[in-house]
Amino acid sequence: MKFMINYNILNKKVKLFMERSGSRPSRPYDYLNSLVWIAGRLIKDLLGRILILTGAHRRYFRGRGIIVAFHSVTAGPSNGALRCGVRDFETYCRFFARYLPVCTMTELVEHVQRGAVLMGQLAITFDDGYADNAELAAPVLARYHLPATFFVATAFIDSETQAAWDIKVGIRSRWMSRQQVKALHAAQHEIGSHTQNHCNLGMVPESVAVAEMAGSKADILAWIGQVPRHFAIPYGRDFPTLPRIAAIARELGFDTVTLCRGGLLAPASQAVVWERIPVSPNDYLSPYGWYYDVFKEINLNLRGS
Repeated sequence: MKFMINYNILNKKVKLFMERSGSRPSRPYDYLNSLVWIAGRLIKDLLGRILILTGAHRRYFRGRGIIVAFHSVTAGPSNGALRCGVRDFETYCRFFARYLPVCTMTELVEHVQRGAVLMGQLAITFDDGYADNAELAAPVLARYHLPATFFVATAFIDSETQAAWDIKVGIRSRWMSRQQVKALHAAQHEIGSHTQNHCNLGMVPESVAVAEMAGSKADILAWIGQVPRHFAIPYGRDFPTLPRIAAIARELGFDTVTLCRGGLLAPASQAVVWERIPVSPNDYLSPYGWYYDVFKEINLNLRGS
């Protein structure tokens, strides 16, 4: 394993940190902030490499899985958790393929159902149904022979709907076509439900929530000829009626219900919903640093179980 630092990447990350914080290098404490940022990322990167080199990641992830979540994959650089640059996406896929046992959501379910112990298996997921998932992400996945699950808001597909979160930052939403959804399915990827209109299930009457979930299930069945087995909660957060919504989702035939607020998959303590980890490459120098933070979640899981 090479323990080399890519200084071009490091320089870009530092510049991004300065831009985000609004720092001006003329002020001494700005230099201190950037040095602290660099040191923290370098340490995480080193510790992540040690985890992989020693094989400790296999030992310590016993009984746990990892579900990662991406949204839009862009031709330009990464920009937060919702937009991952295709170069960063490829770097993470290369890391996943080299070091982690990657599987589908369905394989995770089957593993748990037969009582087998998880050993750090990783499932890759995407939310919403962005066109770039088919245009940019799918070719990278194919290059590394990685399966993924695409949770689509079915009313967005083949539409010009502009998502509120994209409007807020001045970005035009582009959604997949039905043909692109079918092509992902044909390429052995899984298509999951994300409601029809990306509905906030914690804010609408139960009847609307049921219609949104059942409608998305029917849409996907009509498009690919297969009932979707997995459901991702839009916005990925907890809310008071989540247990009831999860129960309804299972009554509708979904095998899994997932959030997207971080945390490892620990099936024994996550009977209602499974957790996913949104990937934000700008927070790390490389996937090794990201993996170290995922590793730290083990202690959080143990304290919470």
